[in-house]
Formats: sequence, C-alpha cells, structure tokens
Amino acid sequence: MTADIAQPCFVCGGALAQPPEVVTDTNWNLHRCRHCGALATDITDAPPPEQLYPSFSQSEAGAARTGRSLASRFLRRRVQVVRESTRGRRVLDFGAGNGDFCAALCTAGYDAVGVEPFSLGETQLRDNPTQLYRSWKDRDDLGRFDAITLWHVLEHLHNPVEVLTNLRSRLAPGGCLIISVPNERSWQRRVFRTSWFHLDPPRHVLHLDRATLADTLSRAGMTIEKSFPFLPEYGTSGWVQSVLNVVLPRRNFLYEFTKDRGALVGIGKGSYAAHLLVSVALGVPLFATAWVVEAVAARRDAAAALTVKAVLRPHQSSDLSRGAS
Repeated sequence: MTADIAQPCFVCGGALAQPPEVVTDTNWNLHRCRHCGALATDITDAPPPEQLYPSFSQSEAGAARTGRSLASRFLRRRVQVVRESTRGRRVLDFGAGNGDFCAALCTAGYDAVGVEPFSLGETQLRDNPTQLYRSWKDRDDLGRFDAITLWHVLEHLHNPVEVLTNLRSRLAPGGCLIISVPNERSWQRRVFRTSWFHLDPPRHVLHLDRATLADTLSRAGMTIEKSFPFLPEYGTSGWVQSVLNVVLPRRNFLYEFTKDRGALVGIGKGSYAAHLLVSVALGVPLFATAWVVEAVAARRDAAAALTVKAVLRPHQSSDLSRGAS
C-alpha cells in the first residue's frame, strides 16, 4: 500500500490519500483527505507566493480597459447578493483585488472596506472605499461588519478555518459571511476535467463541494443559511474559458485579459493578437449557450460555483451577543 503524502489536509489536518485523485496537465496532483473528504493540491514543489501572486500595475491600454469594463458588469449581481443577505450597510470584502467590487458597493450606498491578503498588485488609492494591501489581522480599528464577502478566495487559503474564525469574530450581531468557491462536483469539472478553468493549481490549494464547504464552515462555527445557485460571472464565463482552454495553447487567456492583473506581460504581440481573435470569435457565440447550460446545471445543484450566505451557529451567536453587550 502506498503511503499517504506528508502534506496534511488544509481543512482538518488529516492525511491526504495516495495515489492522487487528479493529476492535472500541468503535473499538479490533487489528493482527497481521508478524514473530511476535501480535495487538496499537493503544493510540495509550488513556487513561493511572490511568484504565484506577483505585483503588477494595471494597464491603461484601450483593450485592457475594455476588458475590465466588461468584467465589471458582473459586479451588479454580487451587489444584489449582498443586498439579499443583509440589511446592514458595513461590508468587508476579503480578497478585494483591485477594489472594483468595493467601489461598486460604495456606489450602491454601502460603507465598504477591501482587504487584499495576496498582494495582487498596487492599489489605486481611493478615499472611499478603504482599501488595504497589507496585514489585516491586527487592524482592530476596522470595527464590526454586517457582511464579509469572500469571492473565490477560500480555495487559495492554506488555513481556511483559522481565517474564517477570525473573520467571524469581526461580524456585527446578526452579521453573515458571503462565500463563493468553485464547485468540485460541477458539470464543468466533469466535462473539462483538468482543462476546467476553475481548477487552477497550485494557486487553488483547496477544492470543495457542497458537503466539504459546509464542513469547513462548521469547523469555524458557521452554518449555511442560504444558497445562490446561479452566478453568471463564474458559471457562464467558466464554460467559455474552459472551451478556450481546450482550443488555445495559453491557458485562461480571456480571463487574464479581462482581469488585467499582469499575467499576460511578456506574451508576444502576434500570439496575443491570435489568442484575442480566437477568444472573441468563439467566446461571443459560446456565451449565450453557456448561459443556458449553466442555468440548467444550477437547477441540478451542479453549478460551477457554490455561493452561500453563512451565519453563526446558534451557540456561537449567543456567545457573540454576550460579548457585544
């Protein structure tokens, strides 16, 4: 019998089974935890964080601005999820990137704070919202929040339970976490296998389904109260990019083009133009079909992303209320 690998599970610290359940086309092995069932990337040989999350300055070129503008249209649905989850106005976006979602929240009348723990670049300084690109753990002056959002952040964390527990302590009474992660049991994952856009090892170290997401939240004293099954930002775009990953040599080109986070720096002009032409030529007609397919997948509990509102478990809620009184 092959011995388990030395790296423990990121969720529970349990043993990861051999052989790997998934071997990606980039040779990153994914192993299932024998105890909690979460799927984890073997990051033994992963590059250091500064290589996985390099700093960058967003381009002012017209094409890049157009890509960011198209991506920002999806932010309205995120704001709507916040609106459906809380009547409060203070929101912390953990994993805020360039701050565009925080800015959208402020435009919608929220008091938003953005924290980017992965140093994904240089922030454009804004007075509103507050945007932090440095350590957040000792910032008690941030106060309490009615909602804390993690949009496709949890899968990057080596210590998800610790982070969720810390964020839980920053909730105001009646507050909630809004969490979205790739769904490891989605139709997209089954169809595209290692070409699936949302797989993304070794940056994604944790791969969750509904049961393992619920278990991770439970370990942090939280429980799922509500689900939001269909988010086109992650679902529809996931189908389009996954198809392009099969066709094009440069993985996730269209995503990197729209996010403009520096990953395409250094690609030759000819290759860049060819990838962009094919991405647009295929992506536009694919998008409408992908929207319909993802809507059906969402009704079958097989959407590309799991998006949930999590609240304190009853005894945790009582403890928080006593602490606030």
